Amino acid sequence: MTETNFNHCSENRPQKRRRTQRSVLTIVMKVLGTVILIGIITGAIMACFAAVYIKTVIMPEARLELTDFSLDLTTTMYYTDPDTGQRVAMQTLHGSENRVWVGYSQLPRDLVHAAVAIEDKRFYVHRGVDWIRTAKGVINMVTGQDIQGGSTITQQLIKNVTDEDQVTVKRKITEIFRALELEKNNSKEEILEWYLNYIYLGEGCSGVYTASYAYFGKDVSDLTLAECASLVSITNNPSLYNPYSNREKNKERQQLVLALMCEQGYIKEDERDAAIAEELVFLRGEDEKRPVTVFSWYEDQVITDVITDLSKALGISEDAAADRAYSGGLEIDTCFHPEVQAAVDAVYANRDSLDYTSASGQKLQSGITVIDNATGNVVALSGGVGEKTEGRGWNRATDTIRPPGSSIKPLSVYVPALDMGLITPATVVEDSPYQMEGNRAWPVNSYNEYRGLMTVFKAVEDSANTVAVRILGDYITPRIAFEFLTKKLGFTTLVESKVIGDLVYTDVGLSQLALGGLTNGVSTCEMAAAYSTFARSGVFTTPRTYTRVTDSNGKVMLENESDSQVVMKESTAWYINYLLKNVVAAGTGTNAGSGFRGMTLAGKTGTTSSRKDLWFVGYTPYYTAAVWTGYDQQERLGSSLGNPSTTLWRKVMSAVHENLPNKDFEAPSGAEIITISYCMDSGLLATEYCKNDPRGSRITTGKFLKDDAPTQYCTTHCQVNVCTDSPILNSEGNETGMYHLAGPYCPQESVHTVSVLDYLRIKVDESVFINDDSYLRSYLELAGLCDVHTQFIPDPPEFDINDPNTWPVDDPLFDPFDPGTWPDGGSGGEEEDPEPSPGVTPDVEVTDTPVFTPPWEQHSQEPDE
Repeated sequence: MTETNFNHCSENRPQKRRRTQRSVLTIVMKVLGTVILIGIITGAIMACFAAVYIKTVIMPEARLELTDFSLDLTTTMYYTDPDTGQRVAMQTLHGSENRVWVGYSQLPRDLVHAAVAIEDKRFYVHRGVDWIRTAKGVINMVTGQDIQGGSTITQQLIKNVTDEDQVTVKRKITEIFRALELEKNNSKEEILEWYLNYIYLGEGCSGVYTASYAYFGKDVSDLTLAECASLVSITNNPSLYNPYSNREKNKERQQLVLALMCEQGYIKEDERDAAIAEELVFLRGEDEKRPVTVFSWYEDQVITDVITDLSKALGISEDAAADRAYSGGLEIDTCFHPEVQAAVDAVYANRDSLDYTSASGQKLQSGITVIDNATGNVVALSGGVGEKTEGRGWNRATDTIRPPGSSIKPLSVYVPALDMGLITPATVVEDSPYQMEGNRAWPVNSYNEYRGLMTVFKAVEDSANTVAVRILGDYITPRIAFEFLTKKLGFTTLVESKVIGDLVYTDVGLSQLALGGLTNGVSTCEMAAAYSTFARSGVFTTPRTYTRVTDSNGKVMLENESDSQVVMKESTAWYINYLLKNVVAAGTGTNAGSGFRGMTLAGKTGTTSSRKDLWFVGYTPYYTAAVWTGYDQQERLGSSLGNPSTTLWRKVMSAVHENLPNKDFEAPSGAEIITISYCMDSGLLATEYCKNDPRGSRITTGKFLKDDAPTQYCTTHCQVNVCTDSPILNSEGNETGMYHLAGPYCPQESVHTVSVLDYLRIKVDESVFINDDSYLRSYLELAGLCDVHTQFIPDPPEFDINDPNTWPVDDPLFDPFDPGTWPDGGSGGEEEDPEPSPGVTPDVEVTDTPVFTPPWEQHSQEPDE
């Protein structure tokens, strides 16, 4: 029994083992299945999460349009060649990047192939991602190595335009999807065009266009194979492969590029060898410092004007407008004239032209603006004397605002008065004080005297302050002058009211507008623009430095059209030209015309109080130029300097007009111009009385439009008899040049008839001496009659040898016994001719007006301003 049971157990033991193994296997399979199932489920879940992540996070960022990116493009200024009419590039400007876009068709094939060979040899076969290089990158990432590298040209372009270069998995994944998307929507040529225009190539150059000029001084389309390979070599590491800092490394990289181009079939071996052997000629030597670009004064002003106008037109800040101007790839057509600017630079770039230093150590400075009268355009300017060393610095032609002194008079006084028909050049106004300020007469003249009755013609010639003040105060009013300057002549710096400290200032006043003592001042640009109106027969044109601005796509952003309007009569402009031509010919502006022959010149000087600012604004039928000279921090300019502004003006303008034929300013259409003689003391037609003035003839000739010429004869001069034995003395006991009126006892031979001024003068103060006072009839009447011949003296008795009472006892030679010593020559007093019969009149010549040329005749001297 027991044995039987033993054998039975032995037989069942293997079966149990097998069952156990099966159970274990079943359990393992279940576990493994569970794990696999969990893995599958987890993988599915992760895949779902990944899909959702890619869909919601990656794909939205993968959408990329190249046109969505704002390119930092280089802006270019152009001017029109005056000889050929061709558009010429004059300057480029850029922001943080220096880039000029080049279309694919303009890129050399060697340059394109060089980039592909060294950067992405499978570029033409992949769809944006090189999966072989990407797989290597992933392996590097898994093994803990650098995950960079493996980027195609498409991916590099994406990194450049998005400026995203973080070393993260997300960026690489996003970049891959962007590359796939980009290649789906753009051709290979478009991608290469963007890539080569976007890459940084050192020396501040973005894109191959500017780099080609920076390294080889030529257009990118003219690069040789060797130069293309050298240029492309830089982009891998601009600091390492820059030929200006490491020419040897650049050569090594160039040879590698050429070898790969040959290996990939872009060039032949002999082309490779020839390119390697070619000696590269760079603009600068190795380690030679890069020159700093300093824009000219004119270019500075163009930039400033464009930024200001872009800000207004687009409704953006000036900072934002500056970004557009520097980085928008704009094309700016300027009004620049190279020959006129060259004439300006020849004078202003040379410090010797104005080599003066003040007591405090300041260098004397100057600014000039030149305007083409035909267009109103600013064609040249300079913001300082000497070498320009900074970009967009203080421009004294446009930024410096200084009082203009007497150069404002034609604009603020004489033009409005002429235009209103209130004066002509022959109008007579008193050169005498307008008012008293405390105990001092005001205004004073630069020639330090008051000359009395003066024509407008003479007042402009001598720059008489008194006459300008009187016309402004008594004829037109400061308000009219202010409105004319600000609303018609474009002045923007005059102030209606301005508070400075505790005081309120205004430019609506006599001193401000008649003498140029403005609160702030004016610029040479606005003065030149205003004066050029005269040469255009009364048409004012707003000055401009550019005509048009277009964006990188050729769309017009700014159309700076010329704005012109008639602001004065043609006759007014003609009269001003007539007056200001005389200023240069015979007045305060003679230095401006000295040696400047063969051209019609006109202009006006200006000197401010204490000689802190000196001006000359002059013009020809062709150009107008305004010149200011002074110190940046105001100081007095010594009188020994004269007026340097006239000298600078002459040097510049004589060069500008060297080859231009002379012509005169245009006369008013249909006008008849006549020349007449008139009296300088009345402005009326001259008479003989005007010629017999004790000072000399007071007759002058002048030109007038026929309707404005005087038609009445002078009534100011009248005749009086004076005794030449009785001179009138001044307070110092010196003769004044005039004589007392003849009295009843004055001998006939001492009485002379002269012409004096029958004019009633009312002075602001009796102590003020006026030069022509002594030639007034009222003055002579006040002085009284002759103080020499004050009583009747009978004629001495006739000599009679028989009457000792008639003998000349005072004559020591008289001898009554010697007829030869007798006064009557020995006749003894007997009459040789019988007395006339009663009723017979002796032959005596009688004249109503004795002809008399006084020996005291003097002529006044003409002073400088």
